[in-house]
Amino acid sequence: MDRWFFSDARGGWGSYTGHIDRRCYPNSSNRGVHIWGSTTVDGEPRLVAGFATFNRLQVQEMLKFLGIIYKAESFPWVILNAKGLFFEADGAGGQILDFEDAASVTTTRTQNLRLDPKNVKVVPDGHYMWFRRNGTRLMNEMPVLKEWLLSSRVVTAPGSAKQSGSGTATPSRKDKIRPERRELDGRCRVTGRLALDRGEPRGKDWSALHSAHVFPLGWITELNLKQLFSTAAFKMVKELGLDKQDLLINTILMDARVHGWFDDYRFGIWPVEEDGQWYGKIFRFEHNQCDVDGEWLLAAARPAKCLRPAHGKRETGEQRQARERDEKDRKEDKTRYNMTNESALRELLKVHFETCLHWHVKGMGWDK
Repeated sequence: MDRWFFSDARGGWGSYTGHIDRRCYPNSSNRGVHIWGSTTVDGEPRLVAGFATFNRLQVQEMLKFLGIIYKAESFPWVILNAKGLFFEADGAGGQILDFEDAASVTTTRTQNLRLDPKNVKVVPDGHYMWFRRNGTRLMNEMPVLKEWLLSSRVVTAPGSAKQSGSGTATPSRKDKIRPERRELDGRCRVTGRLALDRGEPRGKDWSALHSAHVFPLGWITELNLKQLFSTAAFKMVKELGLDKQDLLINTILMDARVHGWFDDYRFGIWPVEEDGQWYGKIFRFEHNQCDVDGEWLLAAARPAKCLRPAHGKRETGEQRQARERDEKDRKEDKTRYNMTNESALRELLKVHFETCLHWHVKGMGWDK
C-alpha cells in the first residue's frame, strides 16, 4: 500500500490530521479478492494486492501473478484464507479497520488454510494473507515490490520522436504496417468485430479498427528492452530488430475502444500453454470502464464466402441473406489464435500483461 496513506507517527490511524482518510481503500469496490501482508505497522494493515476475478482467474494463475510483481523468488511463501474483519460495516466504501487490537494475523496463521499453488479453480472472492514459509513454520511477511520500468504510455515520448545517443533512438512508425495488419487480421482479435465491407470501388471500412502496438514505440530502446525482457527474450527481439524499427509482429488489430483500453492497461493477454500449444488468455482489470467479454485472443477472420456483387450489379435478396449470415458467422467465430509459432508476440504480450499487474493489482492498484 502506498505510504502516502499512512502516518509515520505512532498511534495508528488516529495520529493523522490531514484531509485524506488513510483507512480508505479507494479501489476496493473494483476487487473481490483482497490480499494482506501478515505484518502490520503501528496496527495499520498493509495491502499486498487485489484482484477482480471475473469468474476466470484461477488460483494457480493468481499465485503466479503475485510472484511477478513481488520479490519472492528467494524464499518460499504461501497465501492463506484470512480470518477476521478487515473492513468497517460500510465495507463497500473501502473503510479499513484499525488492526491495533485485532487478532486476524494470529488467527489466520493458526487456521493455516493454504491456497494450493496447483489449484485450477477460480479464486473465491474474499480476504487472504501472505506469509513466508520457514520449513513447517509460517512467518509474518510484507513482500517487497519489484521495480518496474514501464510506468505509462502517456508520459513517454511519441513513437515518431528521435532521441540522440547510443541505444536511445526510438523507431519511427512505418506506414505500410497498418494496411498489412488489416489484411492479415481482418477483424478485431479481441471482440471479433469485422471491417465493414462496402463493396467495390470503396472497399472495406477500417475506420473503427486500429493497428494496436503491443509494446509502445516510445519505450523501444535497447536499454529499456534489456531491462524489461528476460535474457532469452531480449536476444530474440534484438535479433528481430525491434530496437531499430517498427515491426508487424508488435501489432494486433483491435476495435478502436478496445485499443484505448489495451493502451491504458485495463486488460491484458497472458500466454497460456495447453497440450503443447500456446494461446492468449484475456484478463480484465477493471469492472466499470472495460467491458471486454471475450476469453481468448481470436484467430484472424476467415475469408468471406459470399462477396458483394461487382460494381454496377444489384444484389438479390437471397444473395444478401446469404452474405449477412456469412458475416454473422465470421464475426461470432471464437476460434482461438494459436501462438505456438509466435514466440516474439508471446514475449511482447507478457511484458504488457506484467505492466497491467503493476498498475492494477499491487497495493491499492492506483500507481501508474
